Amino acid sequence: MKKDKRVFIPIILISLIFLFFVAYSAYKTSLQPPGNHQSTPPNGIHNLNEQKGFDFTIFGNAAIVLGAISYWWLLFKKKLASPFKPLKLWGKRLYAIHTFTGWIALILVIIHGTYYLFTKFDDPKLLTGIAAFLILLTLAIYGWFYQRVKNKYIRTSHFILSHIWLIALFIHAGGLFFFMIVVTILLWATITWIDKRNKQATS
Repeated sequence: MKKDKRVFIPIILISLIFLFFVAYSAYKTSLQPPGNHQSTPPNGIHNLNEQKGFDFTIFGNAAIVLGAISYWWLLFKKKLASPFKPLKLWGKRLYAIHTFTGWIALILVIIHGTYYLFTKFDDPKLLTGIAAFLILLTLAIYGWFYQRVKNKYIRTSHFILSHIWLIALFIHAGGLFFFMIVVTILLWATITWIDKRNKQATS
């Protein structure tokens, strides 16, 4: 039992790293002069891509959307016993793709983060991005292990990390992240209403 619970140790470590990065990012931001929250890129890559009209935040935004789709599996998981068959079908399909969307999100975050690591190395916001990446990487590793070792502590760890990642995105991303929160709440309200209505119809 105690050995199984050791899987929580990485969660504790990654949480401490996350808190340190957030605190250090806030400290670095406080040292910047007012209105100077954008650091100068160390090379011409950023300017070159801006001239071409390409914005690497697209990769980060796409990762947020895919992360939300992966998270929706938790919403539908409790509805697998619903009398409304489409809810069961949607739940099964989300389960089938949520691992795939999670890994794609990780790849997009790596592309997004690598670009800004070279072009905005001095930007304090980069630290919260690195923290969010480390959490997502750990989340993906736990998910990979759970597919092979059906351990309840690994599953719980995966669940906890998914919510820590949401906190990291809340701090780092903003914008689209808040929009996806609204979409998720509306989705949850809709499927709950559909489920309740069908249960009443069959009772």
